[in-house]
Amino acid sequence: MKENFIRIMSLTVFLIFLALYYSSNAGLIDYQAKNKTQLTEEQIQMFEEDVKNHVEIDLKKYMDNKEEKYDNSISKTTLKVSNSIGKTVKSILDYFFHKMEKVMKG
Repeated sequence: MKENFIRIMSLTVFLIFLALYYSSNAGLIDYQAKNKTQLTEEQIQMFEEDVKNHVEIDLKKYMDNKEEKYDNSISKTTLKVSNSIGKTVKSILDYFFHKMEKVMKG
């Protein structure tokens, strides 16, 4: 009974970890890469137009030096919520593993 319980709980925790890891990494990284590609294509088109029109070329004009600022009330609130969720998950996992340790010791 103990072994079956431990296997089920271990598998559940592992599957939850994999799902969260995949969803957080795959979506964000792909989205960021897509945005960088689109900006690059726009900059190439702008460069080609300038070459066709014999405009003086300055590399700084085509570089993406935009620094986005995310300092607003929504981002601060979501950061606080995210930190709270992280602390809660940590305490739940600590409790869970503490109970698992008690079960294993007997």
